[in-house]
Order: sequence, then structure tokens, then C-alpha cells
Amino acid sequence: MVTNEEASSKSGFVEVELSSWLYRALCAFEVFTLNKAYFRLRKPLERRLYELARKHCGHQALARIGLELLRQKAGSKATLKEFRRMVRAIASADNLPDYKILLGEKDIVTFYTRNTARLVQSLPGPSKLSAIA
Repeated sequence: MVTNEEASSKSGFVEVELSSWLYRALCAFEVFTLNKAYFRLRKPLERRLYELARKHCGHQALARIGLELLRQKAGSKATLKEFRRMVRAIASADNLPDYKILLGEKDIVTFYTRNTARLVQSLPGPSKLSAIA
């Protein structure tokens, strides 16, 4: 990174050392962007759920995951009952940028994109629907 000092016309240099895992991830394009609204999320679990939704949905319209596995991936030490309550509260508040959360039957959590066009494209087409009927 190069900075200019206003008092003199000399350029200064700053050396930044990256960890090896971050360097490898950057080189392999394995780092994803975050919505600016992510930084306005107040609760740590909201942030973690957004990160997991971002990772698992990617460019898909939705992603499903069991509540127990989600609890493990979130790193929560809460009981499953308490974690379920927290996820329901976050889903009800509907504050996550880019994604909606649904806690369905049998403790299956579904992350949906807020991108309506992508969501509609993921629906089965008329030919698929007639094959089902």
C-alpha cells in the first residue's frame, strides 16, 4: 500500500503480511463479498447465519440444512431448544441482508435469496410440472 504525505512529496510504503490461508484463499478466489448491511447486524448469531447463508446459497436460490448441523456450524453452545428459539427470532425479525430464513418442520432451516429473479428461475418449469402431475 502506498500513501502520500502531505507535508512532503515523498511516498511512504506499508508492508502487510497475510496469513498463508488468507493468501491461498485470495489466490483461489475462495473469498466472498459481504453486503454492507452485514456490518449493521447487531447479534453475533445473525452475522454467523448470514455468513453461512452466503456460503451455502452462493449463486443458488436456496439452501437447506438441519438445525443441529447449523448449530454446529454456527459454533453455538446453546442447547438445541434455545438455538431453535434464537433462529426463530432471527427469522421473524427478517433483518438478514440478501437472505430470508425459514425454520420448517423436522428442524430443517431453509435460506432463501431475496433476489426474486433468481428465486423464480429456480422453480420447476412447466415441462417439469407436467411430468410430476
